[in-house]
Amino acid sequence: MKPTSLLASFWLGAAVRGAASFAPTNHHLHHTTIKQKRQQQLQTSLTIRGGGDSMSSSSLSSVLGPAADAVGSALVSGTPLRAVGGMWAVSSLVIVPLTFIRQGYSFSVGYGFSVAALALTLLSSFDISLSTLTSSTPAILTATTVIYGLRLALFLLLREFSVDSKRKQVKSFDKTPRLKRTPLALSVSLLYAFMCSPALFALRGAVKAGSVWEKVQLISTSVAAIGMILESVADQHKYEAKRKSKETEDKFVGPSTWSYKLVRHPNYLGEILFWVGLFGAGSVSFGKSIVAWLCGSLGLAAILSIMLGSSGRLDTKQQEKYGGQPKYEEWKDAVKYSVIPFFK
Repeated sequence: MKPTSLLASFWLGAAVRGAASFAPTNHHLHHTTIKQKRQQQLQTSLTIRGGGDSMSSSSLSSVLGPAADAVGSALVSGTPLRAVGGMWAVSSLVIVPLTFIRQGYSFSVGYGFSVAALALTLLSSFDISLSTLTSSTPAILTATTVIYGLRLALFLLLREFSVDSKRKQVKSFDKTPRLKRTPLALSVSLLYAFMCSPALFALRGAVKAGSVWEKVQLISTSVAAIGMILESVADQHKYEAKRKSKETEDKFVGPSTWSYKLVRHPNYLGEILFWVGLFGAGSVSFGKSIVAWLCGSLGLAAILSIMLGSSGRLDTKQQEKYGGQPKYEEWKDAVKYSVIPFFK
């Protein structure tokens, strides 16, 4: 069987498990019951898939079943270190093949799809049902993360295939032979696992109902959702403005309205709000776990550093390109903050 077929079968199995997890069920089922359900769902997915591969369904199940069960077991009931290791494995399944296709995908399309895959895997592993999804803040947080990742990945794909400059930019990163990209892909996968680990620990450790920590978790989840919406709107606004400027790329055309009146890079602000909210919602469940605090803090520090660094470089690039143009200078004078309001 081809490796790509094996990978496709693994994710088909995960998709079937994820869909089945939304059937009405008790969120506190014993892990053994969840494991049996996963095995049944995996076998169903292999039967649906069919095909004439030389490897039989039973052989394929023997390969994929233990791997999927090991990851699910690590996420739900393993040590914090094993759980983060499971997150890394899931992220790597997405990032490594996409990095082989385009090296730049490790930081763009792969970023979005990896975040979505991690959150989907969590929903499936913790057997989240529709009733739990609407009544559990950690479940809402994780579902929001799925939407965040999918929206970002699809937007970046749309931008790449509809804007020539972006397509050329993505291709320009292909400077390393495919197999030699593996260390980069694994490193980036680990970063995304760290960034999403607060959602994992939020699902593993429930906070006391009615406590101040429950309120902190709810507020933080709301911040993450607001950040996702802000980033989505700002991305689309900028995309539409840039599409209209194909013939005048050296002329500043904005955007300079709506959220771009708040800060010069509201899409970065939205991304920061999302990850800060995710960390805040998960941190109330970290307890005394050094692994949880270390992984979550490293992930948050990394994305904050990337966002603030990127906004600074973009400010410099815009100044070099548009400096002296009346419309740009007027907008820059009116909007004094780069990415965080009241912080220049």
